[in-house]
Amino acid sequence: MVPVLALVKSNWEAIEDQPIIGKDVLELLSSSMYVNPLSIYREYVQNAMDSIEEAIALGSLAVNRGRIDIIIDAQNRQARIRDNGTGIPRNIFAKTLIALGASKKRGTKARGFRGVGRLAGLGYCKELVFRSRAEGEKQVSELRWDCRRLKALLANSQVKLNVDGLIKDLVRIRHLTTDGFPARFFEVELNGIMRHSGDYLIDTRQVHDYLSQVAPVPFAPNFAFAKRIHDELSAHVSLGNILIYLNGSKTPIYRPHADEFEIRRGVRDRFSEIKFLDIKDSDGHLAAKAWFLQHGYHGAIGSGALIKGLRLRSGNIQIGESNLLDELFTESRFNSWVVGEIHVLDERILPNGRRDHFEQNVYFNDLLNKLRPVASELACCCRMSSLSRNAIRQFESLQVQVKSILSILQQGAVSPVQSHKLKKQAIMILHRMDKASSHPALTLEHRRKFTLIIKRLQHKLREEEVSKRRHRILKQMPSSQQKIWERFITLLYEYSPNKIAAKTLVDHILRRLQ
Repeated sequence: MVPVLALVKSNWEAIEDQPIIGKDVLELLSSSMYVNPLSIYREYVQNAMDSIEEAIALGSLAVNRGRIDIIIDAQNRQARIRDNGTGIPRNIFAKTLIALGASKKRGTKARGFRGVGRLAGLGYCKELVFRSRAEGEKQVSELRWDCRRLKALLANSQVKLNVDGLIKDLVRIRHLTTDGFPARFFEVELNGIMRHSGDYLIDTRQVHDYLSQVAPVPFAPNFAFAKRIHDELSAHVSLGNILIYLNGSKTPIYRPHADEFEIRRGVRDRFSEIKFLDIKDSDGHLAAKAWFLQHGYHGAIGSGALIKGLRLRSGNIQIGESNLLDELFTESRFNSWVVGEIHVLDERILPNGRRDHFEQNVYFNDLLNKLRPVASELACCCRMSSLSRNAIRQFESLQVQVKSILSILQQGAVSPVQSHKLKKQAIMILHRMDKASSHPALTLEHRRKFTLIIKRLQHKLREEEVSKRRHRILKQMPSSQQKIWERFITLLYEYSPNKIAAKTLVDHILRRLQ
């Protein structure tokens, strides 16, 4: 049956009504966009990066001379992010900063292109100030958002302002002739930062750790694989590697990777080698560059190491969290065992507005499909490592049991019948050790080491079979008394849950008998 609407013929017409863009849009573009408060630092660093790279391209700034300074004043609940990029000229200062979703960066190599990132701080402070001066200008331009009033107006249902009216009500601008500012700069200042759970925005350690993971900062010079990663990626990835200084520190923020890292308390590991991978799209073009650091795979890496997980980056800025690619692993837990990054190069794969994921399209899905075999291979490394550790633990546990039996036999205090039972028990355990030593997950080095251990234990057991050892104290006793003590000591071993503790007790008894 043909739908009724399909039978109706009519021409589509343009609407005449003026669209209404209400005040709530501003709330959606500010506080509702950024769930993690720390993401505002990422947004402002990203904008600063684009400005610095533009200054370098224009010849206003030498390569490797770009820097971002972040000052956090916890006592006064204030934060300031300043860069030495191009700055914004006075004649377009206000127009640029009050524009919403009208970025001129779209279609360029710039990291930010939606024109809303600068609003990130609106929901987290009482006052948001933008300050700038372009090359050759005498005055400093300053634009101020009244964030307290913004919240009040948004909460008041009686206020019917649209976005234009709201911005005009909240924003003020001025131009200052003042000393103390660089000849060319741009900065964002957050005053009266709101209290949130954890108060991360004014916690310098939290800000440092966050930016060390997500921002386009360089690896530490003493990281053994830093140069290889840089050399491999730099031909394809706009690394940026801008120096970010926090609270006047002489040392910039570096990526958290080091040659050695902590998996969990008391357990450390080292990176042994690095692997690189080119990921092509369906047309054979380079869609992404990836690297993975090999190590012992001794379990899930703790969050405190700041390096766990296979992570995605675009423009050398991390997208999402460390668990974004959990879905690629058959056992999601294995993603926290690995360390690696995928730098997305395909310009058709774009981060979403929040930068907590990528826009879902056929190109991104194709990339995920190409990454699944990679995740499968990494999961195999994790699984084999887990099996290897289990085999090692099993072997070592069995080794302790055999040594315990040998120590009892060497003591020479149990009855001949019990001695024979213990020897048979030791032989059975040695068979299990031999089986454990041939586990396919074990390295050749471990197999050889375990084989030598088994041979030494077998040799000691044969010595006990030949010697028919008797403790010298028991030898000096009459036969009837000797049998009583042997029976007592045998029962003591049989009913003791801890053979090592039982042997210590028997040693004390025999010394007292002496």
